[in-house]
Amino acid sequence: VNIFIAGLFFVFVPRILGPSDFGIFATVVATGILATNIANFGIDSGILRFVSGREKNNPYLALAFKAYLVLGLLIAGMGFLISPLLAHLLGYNQITPLLRIAFISTIFILFTNFYVAALQARKEFVKASLVNISSNLSKLVILAIAAVFFSIGLYLITIIFFFTTIISVIAGRVLLPFELKSKSVKNPLAFFNYNLWIALSLIIASIPLDNYFLLKLAGPIQTGLYAAPFKILTFVYQFAGNFIRVLAPRFSSFDTKEKTKMFALKSFGIVILMTFALIVLAVFGTILVSLVFGDDYAASAQIFRVLSLGFIFFFAGTVPSAIILYYLGKSQIVFILTLIKIFIFALLLYYLVPKMQAIGAAVSYSIAEGVTFLLLSIYSFWRLK
Repeated sequence: VNIFIAGLFFVFVPRILGPSDFGIFATVVATGILATNIANFGIDSGILRFVSGREKNNPYLALAFKAYLVLGLLIAGMGFLISPLLAHLLGYNQITPLLRIAFISTIFILFTNFYVAALQARKEFVKASLVNISSNLSKLVILAIAAVFFSIGLYLITIIFFFTTIISVIAGRVLLPFELKSKSVKNPLAFFNYNLWIALSLIIASIPLDNYFLLKLAGPIQTGLYAAPFKILTFVYQFAGNFIRVLAPRFSSFDTKEKTKMFALKSFGIVILMTFALIVLAVFGTILVSLVFGDDYAASAQIFRVLSLGFIFFFAGTVPSAIILYYLGKSQIVFILTLIKIFIFALLLYYLVPKMQAIGAAVSYSIAEGVTFLLLSIYSFWRLK
């Protein structure tokens, strides 16, 4: 339900803005996600590993909340100051105010992640979904009201997207009562050391190299033609995030390789279903893109099909990633493999975007994700032999 509601927002917005403005909007959103992951520092993954039970004074919850507050304010302030420089590097000085909106909202996105991760750690998955649903539903409602009473443009849509996360923070506070005044954590370094490699992996993986290369080398229209089908497929990211959070407590609890292998095989049933769904979407890509975005995005159909392959590889990688992170506890391995992926991705973008524009970015993404899935699978299989 949450994925469907979130997807509706990105059905309406590309039609409203058109490829050029949507390309800029997508780049700003991707930058906001990057800022959030920098401030997040993998703390939500630490919550999944160290928080369990329903005690209101869980020390790890209090530690995570305070860390989010400090890091969120720090990144928001720094991002506000460097927004003009980033806009200048991309060649579009006019997007400075939009980037500042994205950076300022970091604190609200962080607290949303806090409540979602804490509820999932307690295995209260419906409540965790309700936190995100509250924000995504409010985006649609406010967008509809704005369409009636105002002239909707890039600036207003950016404000709606980022600041409706305030509503999910309020919903999270209602659904997850906890006390900041709790007993201190005996070894807080264990909590943050566990997060270190995960944090670095998330940060480098969320650098929107595709959007940056396209905006700089091919322009906002090509960026928009790429970003529109990419946004359709981001439901896979949300589904994968929730899926790996479901896998996390299970893999963390296993004490033998046999249990881990059996559960991994069962988990691949979900991977097969997702693969089938993405293949079906790819087959009907031309019809789907035309129906969802209109004739202005006709060139996005081929991009959509190429990206679908990359997202199949991405989702398939959730199971070996969960094994490495939560059973083997080797978060540094995930970081190394993520670093390799980003290096390959950057090289491919540098070579293919000037020649093939948006299609080149899609090919680069799929190849990079395919290599990453292969490396994750080889390592996890080797360790479970």
